[in-house]
Amino acid sequence: MDFSESNKDLWKEIYNSEDLLHCFNCSTCISGCPASHGEPPLLVRNLARMVVYGLEDELLDEDTPWTCVSCSQCEEMCPMDVKPFELILAIRKWQSSNDETRVPTAIVEIYQRGYTQAVGTNTELRESLGLPELQTITKMPEQLKLFQEMLMKTPVVSENDYMFKEE
Repeated sequence: MDFSESNKDLWKEIYNSEDLLHCFNCSTCISGCPASHGEPPLLVRNLARMVVYGLEDELLDEDTPWTCVSCSQCEEMCPMDVKPFELILAIRKWQSSNDETRVPTAIVEIYQRGYTQAVGTNTELRESLGLPELQTITKMPEQLKLFQEMLMKTPVVSENDYMFKEE
């Protein structure tokens, strides 16, 4: 990989915290991540390396930050307190700021069900363990409708509303 044209200060622009430099790619952050089993998988350690190495073009093309379900499990797991979830949010913001035409592939799923990964599908396992059923936004239709109305007011959704038409 040629790093001669990489932006050595990209980490300061995206996530101005030296905590990011403490990431040693141990993968502990993804051990409880539901999006790490997605297709493609969300691998926060790869995103951290792209930011630290200053790989702007690769990071602009990366869709996996948008598959994060915001469970913040990665924050609990990280032994170096890098705050991976905050990094993901910072990458999303940076991507959107640097490419006004970007429409994340996950945005349709986010609009339709409120999240990207199937977080409420393990009902049998939860029941066998005596755990209560997860209360996801899809079980609250009035809240999902309010969420969709809010999203429709954002430029990325309203300017691409053909993607969000009810079937």
